[in-house]
Amino acid sequence: MKKSLLILGIIAIGLTSCKKEIEKETEGTPIDSTVVQVDEHNAKNSLDYQGNYRGNLPCADCESIETTISLTEDSYIKEIVYKGKSSKVFKETGKFTWNDAGNTITLSGSAAPNQYFVGENALFHLDVDGKRIEGDLASKYQLSRIEISEPIAPVQKEETKTKEVPKVELKNSKWRLVKLYGKTIEKNKDSNRENGITFNPDGRFSAFAGCNNMMGSYKLKEEVSRIEFSKVASTMMACEDMVTEQEFAKVLEMADNYNFDGKTLKLNKARMATLAEFEIIK
Repeated sequence: MKKSLLILGIIAIGLTSCKKEIEKETEGTPIDSTVVQVDEHNAKNSLDYQGNYRGNLPCADCESIETTISLTEDSYIKEIVYKGKSSKVFKETGKFTWNDAGNTITLSGSAAPNQYFVGENALFHLDVDGKRIEGDLASKYQLSRIEISEPIAPVQKEETKTKEVPKVELKNSKWRLVKLYGKTIEKNKDSNRENGITFNPDGRFSAFAGCNNMMGSYKLKEEVSRIEFSKVASTMMACEDMVTEQEFAKVLEMADNYNFDGKTLKLNKARMATLAEFEIIK
């Protein structure tokens, strides 16, 4: 009997010792909870990034670049308008890819800089090195999310304008001069001719501003609304009032870009105030 009790006592002591050893090991070597607690959330798998984003990015030679980007699961539509230069909508479509961190997309087929950091209801336009833009203009490089029910402005504007404005090709059109350096130009009552300019399809132009006939060549870069007048010549008549003609000739020498919507034409120098304004002659 005593022998049995002794054996049971030894077993109990052994079990207690094992339990304490296990507890000691558990305390010294905790369960690797880092694997469970790793935060793998990122924009790609956590944000509802699909939708429409819009903003006005800074522009070196225009008011701003009105930009709209629509994202689906792996494709995009990008539309831009150079505000203050042209109403034309430039449209791109294609696929986009995510970086390894799942927080930045690259628009495949779009010219650099073509990377955007994806935030909560916003896209942040990155520089050519894929870095966030800093400084005073940092807030300008953000596209904010717009509701699906809200129309995308550039597309809607362009469609509406196309319906309202008659189709006129600049290089085959005739224009009446209505303003010169901001001053309204009244029609010369003593002349049957309109003050203005005519663009011919062969790259030649003719113009009149009250006295002499002017003529020469012009070149257009329609995708960026650029214009260049060259080989300008005129007849040599002397008239009583040639101020308007002289100012108009100077405009042809200075102008390097234009605004054109089918009804009105403006000739400009860089980002200065409009030099001359015209209306279409039907």
